Order: sequence, then C-alpha cells, then structure tokens
Amino acid sequence: MISRRLHFITANLQVKILLLVLMPLIVSSSCLLLVEGYERVQANEAQIEQQRDLLLESRQRGVRSNVELAVSMVERIAATVPDTEEAQQRAIELLESLRFENDNYVFAYRADGEMLVQPAAPDSVGTNMLDATDANGKRMIRDMAELAAQGGGYYQYEWPHPGTGEPEPKHSYADRVEAWDWVIGAGVYVTDIETAMVEIEEAAVDQLVASLFRLWAVGTVANLIIAALAMWLARRTVNQVRYTASTIKEIASEVAAGKGDLTRRLTVRSRDEIGELGEQFNAFLARMQAMLGDVRRSATSVYYAANDIAQGSEELATRTDQAAANLQETSSAMEEITSTVENTSTQAQQADRLVASTAEVAEQGQSAMQEVERTMDDINQSSAKIGDIVSMIDSIAFQTNILALNASVEAARAGEHGRGFAVVAQEVRKLAQRSADAARDIKQLIDSSVSQAQDGTRIVQRAGETMRGIFDSVNQVTAVISEISAGSREQSVGIGEVNTAVSQLDTMTQQNASMVEQSSNTAAQMRRQAEQLNELISGFVLGDASEGPNAPPRQPGPALGLPSPAQTQRDPKPEPKPRHASPEEAESEPEWETF
Repeated sequence: MISRRLHFITANLQVKILLLVLMPLIVSSSCLLLVEGYERVQANEAQIEQQRDLLLESRQRGVRSNVELAVSMVERIAATVPDTEEAQQRAIELLESLRFENDNYVFAYRADGEMLVQPAAPDSVGTNMLDATDANGKRMIRDMAELAAQGGGYYQYEWPHPGTGEPEPKHSYADRVEAWDWVIGAGVYVTDIETAMVEIEEAAVDQLVASLFRLWAVGTVANLIIAALAMWLARRTVNQVRYTASTIKEIASEVAAGKGDLTRRLTVRSRDEIGELGEQFNAFLARMQAMLGDVRRSATSVYYAANDIAQGSEELATRTDQAAANLQETSSAMEEITSTVENTSTQAQQADRLVASTAEVAEQGQSAMQEVERTMDDINQSSAKIGDIVSMIDSIAFQTNILALNASVEAARAGEHGRGFAVVAQEVRKLAQRSADAARDIKQLIDSSVSQAQDGTRIVQRAGETMRGIFDSVNQVTAVISEISAGSREQSVGIGEVNTAVSQLDTMTQQNASMVEQSSNTAAQMRRQAEQLNELISGFVLGDASEGPNAPPRQPGPALGLPSPAQTQRDPKPEPKPRHASPEEAESEPEWETF
C-alpha cells in the first residue's frame, strides 16, 4: 500500500516537473512566434506602404517633368515667334500632340478658366471651365489655377477613366506660362499602381508565411529536444525522490509507533538537493536522538526536583501561616495607632480654629490702635494750629497796647479836650493787657495739652507695636498649628495606606498559602509526568546518549554511503537546568523549539 502510494506521488511529481518545464517553454515559444509574426507583418505592411509611396512619387515626378517640359517649350515658342496669335496656335498644336506613358496627355487653359487644350474632351475647348467640379464637388480648374499662380503644385481629384468611364483618382501637376497667363497641366491615374501593389502584397504574404513556417518548425524541433531532456531528468529525479521518500516513510512510521531505532541513518546517494534532504534528515535523526536523551535526563532531574519542591512547599506553608498570624497582630496595632492619630488630628483642627479666631481679634485690635494713632496725630496737628492762633492773639494785644499808649500821649497833648479819649485809651490798654495775659494762659494750657498728647502718641505707638507683635506671634502659632494639623492628616492618610497595605499583604499571604498548596500538587503531578515520560522514551533505541546525566553523546549508527560520520555527530552539551513550569506548560509546550 505504501509503495503504491509513493509510486502515485512520484508519478504525479514527474508530471508536475514535466509540466513545470514544458508549459513555460510552450507558452514562451508561442509568445515568441506570435510576437515575431506580428513584427514581421508590421514590417511587411510598412515596406508595402513605402513601396506604394515610392511608386506614387515616381509617377508624380514623371508628370511634373512632362508639365515642366511643356511649359518650357511653350515659353520658347512665345519668345521666338513674334506674332502672338501664331505663337499661341503653334503652342496649342504642340500641346495637343504631346503624349507620355501611353495615353496620358497635357491640357491647358487660360487663367480665367477658358479651356485651350483638352484631348480627352475636345468639345470643352473654348468653354469656360473655371467652375467645373469632379465627382466629389472639388473645383479642380480653379484650384489648379491657384497652384500654378503660386509657382506650381500637385493636385488630386477624381476624373472619368477613358477605359471604364468611371471616376477614378487622378494625380495632376499644374504650372503657369507667365507670358500668356496660361495654366498647363497633366495627370495620371493611380489604378495601375494599386494593381501593381496587389501583386507585391501577395508575394510579400507568401514570403511571410514561408518564413513563419520555418520559424515554427525550428521552434518545434527545439521544444521536442528540450522535452526529451526534461523527461530524462524528471525520471532520474523522481527515482531518487522515490527511494528517499520510502526510506523516510519507513523510519517515520517506526518513530511514530514509539519504538523506532534512532541510531539508523538514511543512505545518501547524490550531492544535489535530494542528497541534501537526506543529509538533513540524518541530522534530524541525530538531533532527535540527542534531544530525547536530554529529555530522559531532564525527566530524571525533574523527578528529583519535584521532590525538593514538595519539601520546600511544606516549609513555605508553615512560614506562611506564621507570617499570616504576625500580620493579624500588626493589623490590630495599626488600628489602635489610627484611632490615636485621628484624635490628635481632631484636636489640632480645633486648636487651629481657636487660633484663627484669636488672630482675627488681634487683627481687629491692631486696626483700632492704628486708628488711635491717626487720631492722636490729628490732635497734635490741631494743638499746633491753636498755638499759632494764640500767638497771633498775643501779638494783636501787644500792638493794641502800643496803640492805646500812643492814644494816651496824644490825649495828654490835647489837654482838656482829650481827657475823655485818654480814659478810653486807658481802658483799651487794660483790655489789651488782660487779652495778653489770657493768651499766655491759653498758650501754657495748650503747651501742656500738646505735651500730654505727645506722651499719649508715644504710648499708643508702643501699644501698636505690641499689638503687631501679638498679631505676628498669633500668625506664627497659626502656621505651626496648621502644619501640625496637616501633618496629622498626612499621618492619618499614611497610616490608612499602611493599613491597606497590611490588609493586602494579609490577602497575599493567604493567596501564597493557597499557591503553596497548588505548588505541592504541581510537584506531585510533575513527578508522575516525569515517570510517564521516562516510560515513553524507553521505547526508543537511543544508544549510549542517555545512559546518565553526564554521559557523552553517542556516535550515529553506521550506514552505507554516508559522506562522512562527522556530518551527523553531535557536540557534547551540559546538562540542562530544570525549568519551573506550570502543569499546563509541561503538557502543552513540548521541547521542539531547539529543533
């Protein structure tokens, strides 16, 4: 069954190789043939078109040469014959007799359209043909007259063919005889050119078909040779693949059954990719042999490590229980500290409010003392003004006394008549004296008041400084109490975080206890799985590579045809350290990553 399956696979592989080689070859050959055929067709058409242009150009040059010859002859007649009518008659006769290329002729007419020479239509001679049109409505006589006036030129129109009577394309050339203002022209039909071109095209097509057939024949022969070579190479490759696949299938089936001999090696018969595949498979077997040996040693290490983990888990469980009890005591102590800190914070907040009230009262007292200082300053200023007024009154009393004295002197000089005035002056002097005495008394009182007001001002200033000191001290106390209150709040928050951390630590300790129990169960499972793994690996033949943890790797088993035993040797490697993994990882992550 296996050999039939391998034969079917290799047969399909042979077909695929042939298709892989032949299909691109056939497609590329077909594409090249099509491209070459297309290019040759294009070149053939371009050559035919060029040939047509050359023939047409040759015919046009012939027409122009005949027209220029006719114009030259007419100009010579005009120059040599003195009589104009005779000269024109001789020129007309000459033009009517001219023929070229069998039946082609020369025609002439005046610039105003009067026909002079028209061998194809003698009845039109003497008729004005300026507005005559061809089958397409082109005014050929007028247009050729304009070309002749410009120095000559070619003109194409349709004109009835003498043989068939049907309008056919005609290429004409017209020139001018300046002496008589004549237009001389001639034309040729291109029907014979098209007939010649048809023959040329048929010959070119025949030549193209023959060339393409030769190209196809050469390509087919080359493809057949390449196909035979590809078939031979495919058969040889498939035979090698068949041998390699059957051997790999046999070894793989034994390994899959869990009882394979990993010391066997595949015989390498070639140095191509298939031989490289065999060498890589041998390297894979050597790697599998070494890897399973490592797995066996690792399973033994895991077995003993699982026992160590179980013992360590038991000790860790005991310590975890002790840590949980200590954390509970710590939690109780932290709750008492939290209560004390909260009371301290509450009292600090009350003291903060009382100090704030005291600060407000001190601030009000400071404002009142500042107001008293301003009032005392106003009193001092008013006392100074009153002193100035009293000084002025004293000065006025002094001047009044002087005036009264002068009045008494004048009254004495007047004698009997001035006695009454002297009495009045005496009274005025007395009043002035009393005013001066009163002013001095008032000044003394004012000076005493000013002195007392100044003493009061100094006392008020000292009181204001004292109030400012009290206010500053109250502010400092307020700041200190605020800091104490803030510190109490921060301490309360910090203790709350510590309580939270202790609670989390208690929870984590309980989780650790649960995980320790799981770790113990995992260690037991690892021990059982290590035993099962050793039982599974014992079904393979590993040679000396797995006799012990420190055993050196065994040389691969002998095989005929191997290029060198060193190709499958494996360097010694140290014992892998046991990896702590969960049971899920141990079951779902086989150690194939190193391969």
